[in-house]
Amino acid sequence: MDRIEILMALNENNREKSKVDPKKQLGPIYREIRDLKSAILAAEKQLSHMAREYQERKEELDQLLLDVPQWTNDIAKAKERMIRQRGLTLKDMLEIQQEVAKAEENQLLGEAKTIDLQNKLAAYAKEKKITQARIKELKTQFNQRAAIYNQEKAKADLQMASFAAKEEALLEELDPETVALYRDALQSNPDNPVVLLEKDICGGCRIGLSKHMVKLVNQGDKLICCENCMRILLPAHKGVKE
Repeated sequence: MDRIEILMALNENNREKSKVDPKKQLGPIYREIRDLKSAILAAEKQLSHMAREYQERKEELDQLLLDVPQWTNDIAKAKERMIRQRGLTLKDMLEIQQEVAKAEENQLLGEAKTIDLQNKLAAYAKEKKITQARIKELKTQFNQRAAIYNQEKAKADLQMASFAAKEEALLEELDPETVALYRDALQSNPDNPVVLLEKDICGGCRIGLSKHMVKLVNQGDKLICCENCMRILLPAHKGVKE
């Protein structure tokens, strides 16, 4: 192949390569994996918070279960004193009655608190199972999407390696000056560094060229780049695909 044909082949190879850009192909799957990971971390954080809450309520309940019987015992003792002891002063009787009333109040509050804590612990246990099941499902989805991502990435990497090998082989057939010109055009225009001259217009940026530039491109003695977009310009009759 001559220089023009090689440039045309390079441009076509680069065009095909852009269609399988791993970032474009893998982006949606990667975002799914990232979102699933965030959801797993959030659910695990929620589970950890629930575990702390559960332990705190459990300790509070354990203490109440120790206190309530003691309050019941205090009430019984106070009432027994009122029955057995005779000749108590009114002040002593009032103190005992207040003691009994306080113990009974504590007992009622303690029993109500016990029921409330037991309900909360039951709710925590239920929520824990739900959250654990959700984490398990999220991890299953994460592993499935990660497997698909790895498969697609391997395929994309293989395709990109094939394009790179073809590009390298074509570049080896060009002289250093042409290679440098092509690489400069490729850096500025990753998708199509080589375009056709369409009458007096650059086929890339659609900017009009001077008559002198048009003449140089059509003569084909040396490679000419568009002064605006830096793409390599080829004569229209060469049939470069857009």
